[in-house]
Amino acid sequence: MKGLRRSMYLVHIHLWAPSACGRLPHTTATDITGCTEDHDGLLHVSVHPEPEDRPVVGVYLRAASLAEAEAEAARLWQLAQTALPSLTGWTLLRAEVPLLPQALPKPPPEPST
Repeated sequence: MKGLRRSMYLVHIHLWAPSACGRLPHTTATDITGCTEDHDGLLHVSVHPEPEDRPVVGVYLRAASLAEAEAEAARLWQLAQTALPSLTGWTLLRAEVPLLPQALPKPPPEPST
């Protein structure tokens, strides 16, 4: 991607698993980082384990666009899931950049009556 400006994105990977899978292992963030460390844009992985059946994996990465960041996060999840038996059974629901209210423009003030 030489020559393209890449920004940092936080992509939330929303997961689901039947109760038979239990919880994501406490080493999931480290395990994902370890098996995808050759990925050029990956910066950091964190795991939000609650609720137990719908955890969220946060992936910080560099990409040329929001759409590219979301697609790349989904691809990284698929690579990790293939490499890590502990992730078998988990279903990727979506990979998306969360929209944060404070990042949105403020609405105009209400007109006084």
